[in-house]
Amino acid sequence: MASESVDRQTYHVQSLDRAFRILGCFSLRQPQLTLNEICEQTGLPKPTVFRLLSVLEANRLVARTADGLRYEIGIRTFELGSIFLANLSIERIARPIMERLSERYDMSCNLAILDDGQVVYVATTDEPGPIRYRPVIGYRHYVHCSALGKVLISELSGEAVRAILERRGMPALSPLTITNPDTLVTHLAQVRARGYAMDEQEGSLGLCCLAVPIRDHQGKIVASISLSGTSHKFTPEAVQVMSQAMQDGATQISHQLGWRAAADEMSDAA
Repeated sequence: MASESVDRQTYHVQSLDRAFRILGCFSLRQPQLTLNEICEQTGLPKPTVFRLLSVLEANRLVARTADGLRYEIGIRTFELGSIFLANLSIERIARPIMERLSERYDMSCNLAILDDGQVVYVATTDEPGPIRYRPVIGYRHYVHCSALGKVLISELSGEAVRAILERRGMPALSPLTITNPDTLVTHLAQVRARGYAMDEQEGSLGLCCLAVPIRDHQGKIVASISLSGTSHKFTPEAVQVMSQAMQDGATQISHQLGWRAAADEMSDAA
């Protein structure tokens, strides 16, 4: 009897793990998937995937498309994500400062975190004007070709950075993308030295981005904010002014998260 109970528990845990693997197949790049596509991505048998999808569908974690041929994320998943965002203290603290920076420089201001070796956008503001660059909340991006990503990995060890690059890849999204791990590691030393990172049309020609770190109470980089816009706005003179304003804003956010290093240093200097 005891052996049967353990086997049953193992089965239920395995089923839960497989259900999470199925949910992990969906992304902004692949918001809708067929049964066969999910089987290919998970490596699970079709009967198993179909049975688990039925359970997920019954609990509104996935839903079928109108034609019934594909699956997509369900409303309950959206509700859970909304709860996460509503309770993300960094977003609440950063929002007013992001809005001010966005209005001051007429660009979108973005907030992102590092998750599983990828940049994840958790908040953004609208960019004024006819040409807009506004990433979708929840969008995942590579670390090597974005200013946000460079900041988020800037204080990791070279070994940790290379591990991320090996797992996630370094595709060339433009002719200016850094695609050599050693070059990027050297570049990250420059990011640490100057306190900000740049995406100089590395993710897309015509678009630039400037990002700075946000730190928690231990001084660890937990997020990053950036200004994104067309490349002509990022002259050397403009970057110098914007980087200082953004570092000041990020310091305010970090202080509210409990980071006191900068304030203590200023007090000691006084």
